[in-house]
Amino acid sequence: MDMFGIGDSIEFTFDEHRRLRVSVPADYLSLAAWLTTDAQPHLSGLDHLVGLLRHCQREGRTLVGNGCSVDLVNDVVLLESSYARWPRAVIPDSLFWAVLEGLHGFMAGAAREPTLARPADYPEAFRATTEHQDSGAARPAVVDHTYFPLNWTVEEVMEAGEGAWQSRELIRDPHTGTWSGMWRNLELAGYYDPETGEALTYFPVISP
Repeated sequence: MDMFGIGDSIEFTFDEHRRLRVSVPADYLSLAAWLTTDAQPHLSGLDHLVGLLRHCQREGRTLVGNGCSVDLVNDVVLLESSYARWPRAVIPDSLFWAVLEGLHGFMAGAAREPTLARPADYPEAFRATTEHQDSGAARPAVVDHTYFPLNWTVEEVMEAGEGAWQSRELIRDPHTGTWSGMWRNLELAGYYDPETGEALTYFPVISP
């Protein structure tokens, strides 16, 4: 099943597994990938992310997420895959901020939907942010990643990654190398190599 819809406008919905599904014009598939793997459909997490983006814009920093880096330069946003899945995307900042505002409105409106309620055994994945200064980098970075529950062992994390990659709920996008699967009510997303079919990375997606 295709991961992203292609259309004339940018639209959001949730599927039956409480996963954010994004439709975009074909030129903005990289933005859809970033929204899915890095922004994620959690309202307070999105508010936190917007604050980080504004901070990076003011301070001239790069935001490094799960699968992409974001640079806000003048009136454009540079979106680059950390896994070389697409050429650097140049997005007008007016569109970028409008999309984030639209996603926020969509999630706020859907927040009370009974079908989006977390199951009792939902794994407690979390988000954490650190500042990072690499002497070889052009700009200092702010690293914002999601992480598996602290009480999970390495073996449990690997089992979740393999389970999601092999799950019947697996969806993929060959254009950006993005994938999503489910493991015990938790969505995992990541990137894969469309030429070899090999999964390159995975991380938890924090649901509404």
